[in-house]
Amino acid sequence: MIRLILLLVIVFTNVTPPSAIIRDEGAATVIDPFITTQTAAMRPDRVADLTREPWDRYTMRVQLDPSGPRLSGDITVQLTNQTEAEFDTIWFHLYPNHPDFGGRLDVTSALIDGVPVPSRTLHGDTLIGLSTPQAIAPGQRTTVTMTFTARGPRNASQRIFGAYNLEAGVWSIASFYPMLARYIPGIGWDTRPIVARGDFTVSAIALYDVTIAAPADWQLVTSGSRLAYQTTGDGGQISRFVSGPQREFYLAALQGLVAASAEVDGTRVVSYVQPDDPAAAERSLAIATAALRAFNQRFGAYPYAELEVIQAALTQFYGMEYPGVVLIEQSLYRRDDRLLETTIAHEISHQWWYGLVGNDAQGEAWLDEGLASYSQILYYEMIGVPEQARAELDAFRAVYRRLRERGGDAPLATPPSGLSDGRYVPVVYAKGALFFHALRQRIGEEAFNAFLQGYVAAASYREIAGPDLLRAAEQACACELDDLFTDWVITANEVTIP
Repeated sequence: MIRLILLLVIVFTNVTPPSAIIRDEGAATVIDPFITTQTAAMRPDRVADLTREPWDRYTMRVQLDPSGPRLSGDITVQLTNQTEAEFDTIWFHLYPNHPDFGGRLDVTSALIDGVPVPSRTLHGDTLIGLSTPQAIAPGQRTTVTMTFTARGPRNASQRIFGAYNLEAGVWSIASFYPMLARYIPGIGWDTRPIVARGDFTVSAIALYDVTIAAPADWQLVTSGSRLAYQTTGDGGQISRFVSGPQREFYLAALQGLVAASAEVDGTRVVSYVQPDDPAAAERSLAIATAALRAFNQRFGAYPYAELEVIQAALTQFYGMEYPGVVLIEQSLYRRDDRLLETTIAHEISHQWWYGLVGNDAQGEAWLDEGLASYSQILYYEMIGVPEQARAELDAFRAVYRRLRERGGDAPLATPPSGLSDGRYVPVVYAKGALFFHALRQRIGEEAFNAFLQGYVAAASYREIAGPDLLRAAEQACACELDDLFTDWVITANEVTIP
């Protein structure tokens, strides 16, 4: 995400998957229909990613009513206890209940393996814990079923989180469903209160199969790819979407926006903009395709079949990332400077830094935001605009210098909750980007490129912490980097600004 204060019953179509996804059960070979369906969301050369892990699986049916705006639905989550501990409670985030969302999400019934279960909530109803009928043993698979209702605000981006809001023809419905909390080995369920600084959502990889009923004159945009579409006799539509392995499922309903599309390396890229400036669709599409092409080359291939960019009323921040979808503040499309381009590039880089390589955004936000900020520099280098790459770097230097001059420096490992007094952006974004420039200078261009590629290859669909990044960098350079990591990440020792 880029904040403003930063300077810079259904009839399905037939689907032939690119390849059959199978599993062996003794002497028999069994086709997994759930996994096979998900192949529609993947580039053909990345279908094998679907079977890398026994991913948790979400199946949802959702009914949208833009007049509210409100929605209702049911959700089934199949999960496997992949820890060494028994589960007696399963926790889910209810993000719309956070005050910054300005909405409401209520679970109206809950069952585990078909048995109704009691629940309790924490932190202003932003977490719900479901008590299991019996302990879920390590390796055991279980099924949670819930019904839920949600409502959201309208025209409220000046006072709340604009990604959960209906405004300017965009009903952005981020994090609208009960989302399984992470279980952290050695610690337990992640039941921390949500800090309203930086990104809200911290979640693990899963597969999604979502059927949505909505008025036919609203265009649905989601994470993943549409598998089926049907109009109904009452002026409605029913669409089914499936995903690859991803960290959450984003949903938007658009009315009146225009679109432009292109293909990059096997991925369909679509830009949606407001109708008063249709040329903006082509302009933002050109930026998005350039960024995707550059990052595919520099980081490793984006694995999904679609990537979509939406002009939206965010107001309090410039951009926001979700799997396969990025939101860009509407006012940037009317500027004549580089800020629209920088913001789109930053948010698309988050498809790697947050999307593929996950981290705890509520604990170590620098891991994705710092590298996404440095990706702005890499983007301009790769498209042949070195003077803008230098300008981006100089802007980060200036922000960090001002932070140090007022005595506000902090270790990169400081969680967002510890970065009050306007220090979040200077530390996480500016100092974070400068750390990666210092790393690049230290290990050299060849090793830095090897680090980026190796980091993505080894950590895709995982969640990493700072020491994992350090090991990846040391492996790339065959050198020891403890002093660099200590000075920048662990402590606030005075460092040379690169």
